[in-house]
Amino acid sequence: MWGNVSVLAQDLMRELTIPLLLLAILGMLTVLWLPKQKYICFLGAAFFVYAAFFCTFANIAEIAGIYKGVLERFWMQPALLLVLLAGHGLTELLRIAKLNKSAILPVAFLILAARVHSNYELCDQSENHHVEQFGRHILSHLPNDTILLTSGDLSTNTFRYLTIAEQVRPDVQVLDMSFIGSQWFIPMLGHHLKGVRFPGVAYIHHARHNSRLYNLEQFLDHNLPHRPVFVCLKPRDDTPPLVKYDILPYSFCSQFLPKGAVDPLLYGKQIPAPDLNTYLPPRTELFGDQAWEDVVLHEYWEALAKPGRYLWSSGEETNDVDRKKQFYLAAYEYLFRAKEDISARINTGELSPVSWNHTSYYSKYLGVQCRQLWVHTTGRSRVPGSLGEKYEECQRKYFTDYVESAPPLTKNIDKDFKNIEMLLANPGM
Repeated sequence: MWGNVSVLAQDLMRELTIPLLLLAILGMLTVLWLPKQKYICFLGAAFFVYAAFFCTFANIAEIAGIYKGVLERFWMQPALLLVLLAGHGLTELLRIAKLNKSAILPVAFLILAARVHSNYELCDQSENHHVEQFGRHILSHLPNDTILLTSGDLSTNTFRYLTIAEQVRPDVQVLDMSFIGSQWFIPMLGHHLKGVRFPGVAYIHHARHNSRLYNLEQFLDHNLPHRPVFVCLKPRDDTPPLVKYDILPYSFCSQFLPKGAVDPLLYGKQIPAPDLNTYLPPRTELFGDQAWEDVVLHEYWEALAKPGRYLWSSGEETNDVDRKKQFYLAAYEYLFRAKEDISARINTGELSPVSWNHTSYYSKYLGVQCRQLWVHTTGRSRVPGSLGEKYEECQRKYFTDYVESAPPLTKNIDKDFKNIEMLLANPGM
């Protein structure tokens, strides 16, 4: 709890400034000599009840990134209470200083003007089009009449706004997987989705056959023969494995295709990644990690790494030893080229140098591929000058890069991090 109190106090000091907080404290203390002003007690009590509730039940200290930015929306209420108390404190301060009442209004306007001036540049987003450009980039490369499944605020709201308000690719039908799970969705919104076939009254992840509900596989059975189906930015974590369909990477999105329709190895080597190398993501230094632009940047790195992870997971799934080696080698070659391309774009100034911090997991995946090649190709051989020694040195190099360059937050939440450190201490494991 006290960790949450510390985080809340730091954020209030940053957002409201220390002088304003001191005025708010003064405003609360006035009840000691102005007992008849009961509304001061009400404002103070409301603030402490609200803050105590959040600090007790919310894991504020453990939240970071965009989630903390979303959480801070709920701190506007206690901040507003403090501003009201600060106004009362300012009035009382001027009264104690025996200034004329006519001076209160000019002083208040000066304080407001100072706050507007100090925050104007941060709040002026009139030239910020990164999220819009991100959505336009994705929509422009989808096939005609695509059904686009989404999940989350960034993808759903961006694509809906562009397709409906801006009429960008109106042929693309956007379906939020959270909404289609409600029985009110089809009666209220189904008529807007021309050509989309719903095999039941509502979507559910684990729907049984012959029920009024339907799952993702049944949805694809009814729609994929007629229209391409994609998912952006990623499927839900609790989506069950598909029996009849593959999920294949396609730039920022993933494409559903009938299982076996393409050779995973050939597809992985020729991943459709339209213009990913020409797309310019937001520059890291211009936005904090609590902004949606940082989410866009993260999705960019995910999209670049996705083909390599796809090849690796395909190698994990096959039992053919030769195919397994081919998948691991193809994954390594792809990730190595991707990391080299990023390095070149940073050197030319096209990407921000700070962006390199976001690519530490490339080193992690490259280390994984080297280890898999070492195990499955050479049987952990350490003969000097052999291929086994090369792969062993390769995994040590990239795992060391990952451990040294991974952001602190990654080190805290990555469940593989300790395993990688153990491998570095004993690579023969």
